[in-house]
Parts: sequence; C-alpha cells; structure tokens
Amino acid sequence: MRSAGNESGLSLQAGGRTELPVKQQVASGSEELRLRVQQRSLREQLERHHFLLERLYTASARLIQSLERGDVFEAITEIIANLIGSQEVAIFNYYPAKETFSLASSRGIEASALQPFESGAGMFGRTVHLGMSQFRERQPIGVLLPYEQDLTACVILKSSAGVVGVIAIFGLLPEKNCLEWADFELLKFLETYAAVAIQFQRLQGKQGF
Repeated sequence: MRSAGNESGLSLQAGGRTELPVKQQVASGSEELRLRVQQRSLREQLERHHFLLERLYTASARLIQSLERGDVFEAITEIIANLIGSQEVAIFNYYPAKETFSLASSRGIEASALQPFESGAGMFGRTVHLGMSQFRERQPIGVLLPYEQDLTACVILKSSAGVVGVIAIFGLLPEKNCLEWADFELLKFLETYAAVAIQFQRLQGKQGF
C-alpha cells in the first residue's frame, strides 16, 4: 500500500517537473518571435527612410543642376518620370493677379489635350484655391471632369512667395498601379523646392543671364 502510494506520488512529481520547462520553452519562443518581428519592423523603417533619402538627394541634385543649365521644367519632368514613374507630365505657370494658367512644359501628352486645364476648373482649381496638392484617389466619386479622367495628381508649386504653378501627372507606368508612400513624400519635396527653382529661373530671365 505504502509502496503504491509512493509510486503515485513520484509520478505526480515527475509530471510536475516536466510541465514547467515546457511552459518556459513556449514563453521563451513567443518572446523570441515578438522580438524578431519588432526587429524586422524597425529594419524596414530604416530601409524605407534610406530609400526615400536617396530619391530626395537625386531630385535635389537635379534641381541644383538645372539652375546652371536653365532647364528647370525639364528637370522636374525628368524627376517625375524617373523617380515616380510617369511619362505623361505637364507643368503649368500660375498667375495669381489674373488667376490664370499657361502651359510651361509637357512630356508625353499633346498640347491640345492640355488646353482645357488652363481654364482652372476641376482639380486644378481646387489645387490653387485650397493651396494643397490634389490626388485622384482622394477625390469624391463623380467630381472629375471629362478631360480629367486620366489625371493622377495635381501637385501645387508654392513657396513663401506664393503659388507659381501646378504639375499635372497623368498615367503611371504599366507596372505601377498607384502612387506609393515614397512618391507622396517626394511630391511634397517638389511642392516647395521645384517652386523655388522655377522662381530662380524666372529671375535669371529678368536679369538677362
């Protein structure tokens, strides 16, 4: 009787001793997995930031180069084509005193197809009146005008001196479905610094350089 009791007790103790390490192993494995996921997330953040900085540096270098060459509009279209992925871009001058637009430069789209935009209606008008870039995917359903159906974005060009123009971005490359996070950040950069480059070029023209 005593012997049987002892065996039973030993069995329970043995069972208790094997359960604790298993629980510890599960907890340890879960913690290790959590740390790996967190580490991967932090690495991805750094890689994304590095990728963005490389694009911003490339765009900035091209704009600075354009100050010497006097080809700011060409530089802007190159930046959008190479870094964002659109071969259909138009840049419009904006004249605040008259509230009018004129085509400054275009790439990949006929000038005749751009004439309706000079009226300042639709997304163009909202871009200037609201003082902020407008994107097709953020527009209410049914508000796009017939000639705006292929429009991806209207990017405002403004600095401390005011609005100097608007960039119209049309279709993206076939392999690209929509604008991405890094694209929006690059466009924010162009909003200000492309505007500064345009103002610089205009002053050069007035000074006869």
